[in-house]
Amino acid sequence: MNIEPSFKTAALAGAWFAVGGIPVELWTDGNHGLTTLQSNLLMLGFGVFFFFLPCYFLVLGRHEPFEIDWIMEPSERARYAVIVKRMLVWMFSASAALMLWAGLSALSAMLRR
Repeated sequence: MNIEPSFKTAALAGAWFAVGGIPVELWTDGNHGLTTLQSNLLMLGFGVFFFFLPCYFLVLGRHEPFEIDWIMEPSERARYAVIVKRMLVWMFSASAALMLWAGLSALSAMLRR
């Protein structure tokens, strides 16, 4: 399976991070009986499954690393610019998903009254 990172996959990874992070945070806030080790393992699992793996495969990609003098080569600068744009797409899609979730939960709370 060869996944090629693009702006669409970066947006998907950002939404995946936001939609996965909110239930984890709500669940850990409600469970005060967790030990420190359990809480840390839960956050480590969340970080690996919802942040590091999607960012590596869907945003950054598995390409060769940059050279030390990457700023001097136009092709390296162009590749770096594309990665930065995908990271911005990731941040904006995660923010949009979080804002949508917050808006819907606020609307739900207002309608319950």
